Amino acid sequence: MKNLTLEVSLKPFYGLSLEQTRACCDQALEQWSMLIKDSECVSIMFWASDGSEILDYTGDLDSEMEWARYIGNGNAHVHPQIPTDPESISLHARSHLYRKDARPITYRRFAEIARCWREAVEALGKPVRIGTTFDPGGEFAPSSFKYERHREICLADTMGKASFVCCYGILNADQRPYAGFPEGIPQDTSMGTFLGRQFQHLAADIGFDFIWLSNGFGFGMETWMTRGPLFDGENFTPEQSTEIREKILKFWRDFRAECPTLGIETRGTNLSTGTDLASDATPLREIYSGGFDFEPPPNSPWAALNKDFGLEVAGYLSRIVELPAGKEIPFRFYIHDPWWLNSPWLDRYERQPHDIYLPLAVSRIDENGSIQAPQKLNLLSIDDSYGHMPDAVPAEASPHLLRAFEELPDTPGPLVWLYPFEQLHDAMFEKPHRPERLFQTDWFMREAINNGLPLNTIVSTRNFDSEAVRQSLEGRILVSPAPFDAATESLLIDWIESGQSAIVYGPLDNAPTLRKRLGLAQADALSGATEVSTNLEAIDNATSEEPCKSFVHRPVMSGGGLAETPSDDKPAQATATIDGQRRALAAFYRSDTGGRLWWLRGPLPLSISKTEHLPTPDARGTCFDFGQLNRQALSDLGWSIAFNRRSITQTTPVVSIHRYSNGWFFSGCHSDTTVELALGTPFGAPLLLGTETWIDDNRAAYRPQRGWRYECRVFVEQPGSSLVSHKEELPGQVWVKRRMWVHGLKDATLRFFPPTGAGEVTFWHNPEWPYVTGNTVPYEASTTAHGQLLTTTQPASGTVLISW
Repeated sequence: MKNLTLEVSLKPFYGLSLEQTRACCDQALEQWSMLIKDSECVSIMFWASDGSEILDYTGDLDSEMEWARYIGNGNAHVHPQIPTDPESISLHARSHLYRKDARPITYRRFAEIARCWREAVEALGKPVRIGTTFDPGGEFAPSSFKYERHREICLADTMGKASFVCCYGILNADQRPYAGFPEGIPQDTSMGTFLGRQFQHLAADIGFDFIWLSNGFGFGMETWMTRGPLFDGENFTPEQSTEIREKILKFWRDFRAECPTLGIETRGTNLSTGTDLASDATPLREIYSGGFDFEPPPNSPWAALNKDFGLEVAGYLSRIVELPAGKEIPFRFYIHDPWWLNSPWLDRYERQPHDIYLPLAVSRIDENGSIQAPQKLNLLSIDDSYGHMPDAVPAEASPHLLRAFEELPDTPGPLVWLYPFEQLHDAMFEKPHRPERLFQTDWFMREAINNGLPLNTIVSTRNFDSEAVRQSLEGRILVSPAPFDAATESLLIDWIESGQSAIVYGPLDNAPTLRKRLGLAQADALSGATEVSTNLEAIDNATSEEPCKSFVHRPVMSGGGLAETPSDDKPAQATATIDGQRRALAAFYRSDTGGRLWWLRGPLPLSISKTEHLPTPDARGTCFDFGQLNRQALSDLGWSIAFNRRSITQTTPVVSIHRYSNGWFFSGCHSDTTVELALGTPFGAPLLLGTETWIDDNRAAYRPQRGWRYECRVFVEQPGSSLVSHKEELPGQVWVKRRMWVHGLKDATLRFFPPTGAGEVTFWHNPEWPYVTGNTVPYEASTTAHGQLLTTTQPASGTVLISW
């Protein structure tokens, strides 16, 4: 781990003596010592206020500063009256002091707390960095700067009318003295100039090394919502995209002109690269390449808030597919909320690690074909809303975090998202603008991941245009939006013609060659109420209802209307009928070299309201199940992810498969723990270590807990059905490192992926204690696109003990 950041408010520091302050720092460092030991550097990041302590600073360390000493909404006026809370007692209607004796503090006291943290970390022999935060909203502390003196910079309606500061806001004149503007603020001063100069002064006086730009600040206007200045929920207006792009870039230039060397870390938006471009003209490409020397955003907190892992993982991948030069990938874990009276580890997560294992399975492929996984960890926050630091949280969460960082991906997963980072920007800023394609590119993946597609590796089309990168991805299934240009179409065709596999989704208007090979033609685009017909066999089992075979096609979320039509001599695998006219939803092509291509049109049955931040999926059971259609295509390519439910209205699990040390690591979140997961792979039924499973038709069935991860190195192929168990065994013999039992086999072929550097492996067949001699099952070793593989050459029944 390159860096561990402990995020902390000032609430634990109510004791004013130096001894009490130092004791508080020492307590926190002791609690998180397991992670600190494994980290090269430790950073402390303060949630002191809402950023107004930076805006208001005059240079007088003995002046009082407003700070986040509240629970709930620090600026209630940014919210309208809540009808269901007529007495305004909820946390969203007003704020509450976190303790009755909460006192005002001075900047000098703030500096003392920062100095104690620095000394405490240095005493451990670790390099230390100290930073503070700027938040554009009004959640955390009252702000007269934002909401009384300079409401003109509050351009975003994120939490009510004019509630969030926009990075490209322009300040009106102000005669009050400030540290960076002792004569007052001149008319038309930019936010970048003002914030940069103010932070430069505060950092010098208190001792800060970096600033954290919170809640999307620096990346546009409406950084929480799907809507924005270029999208009202119904219509895109991309004509202003170039103008808004330049405003955002001006913020970064102005900030760096005033604060040229101090570190910048970013939260980023709650969304994804394509969505931000289409709604806010967020030029991530230009920000990354602009020489602004900042840390890229980590994962968003959606999984903590509403278990929307699809949005968290897809958004995370879309932001790390390219990186600022020389930067690592950060990961942020939400354990306490110091404002909103929840501690996700204890309540939202139910003390289960799904929001550790799923996002820490992500990785990107760089320009050399090497894999890059998260290397930095932020913990928000080590104190709760009352300023308490309960021992249970670090004691319970640390082992999972350590395991996840130990098992980071070191090889691409079975599915790789081919992401058109450059082309998305071109589609927004060059004519003809295609914002609806940007939406569909990202929201398709959000929906697919939420419906069980096990994707966590990404590569940009720029990096994929390299022989070394393509070689590193052999044997993987590319998942790609339909090409935006001829060059990308050529890359995909070459991939298929070389014998590889891909799933392509979206409209094929820019891919005439792919369209022809799939047996499709271009026709008029249609939308509206649609009936679905498919010849694909269902892989999910829902026993109580007939699946819905209709949906409403909404072009705004789905890349436009349905325009691909199947030919009579090559029928599509799934079609939609609108007003008597057929359009293709799924089609298949196999090359002479054995390459396989599935195309999915990828309609998104989502609605956008004027009040919700995110699109809302149509209710389960009321529209065709496109999530299953995606997994039907995947199953044809060898990877079967199926769900057995009592009702089609039940939530499907999120599943991840990543590689580490030649093993396969399955992770997931079962929002509904009654749903059974059935897994099949090209190697046979996967045996998750430490479980029992019924194997039917070479698929293994599991029903795990809410959040889970299992190591898998053994796959079984056998006729018929049997109950198979797979368990760790003690080594029990000198020079043996590990052993694994497999019980319940029936004429089975075993495929085993040994750990990297495992040495000699033995398959003992029905051995007797002390398991040092007996019959063995012979095997053949091979080097595959997925690593070293041992395959038994004689059928085995009963028990096999694998030793190495």
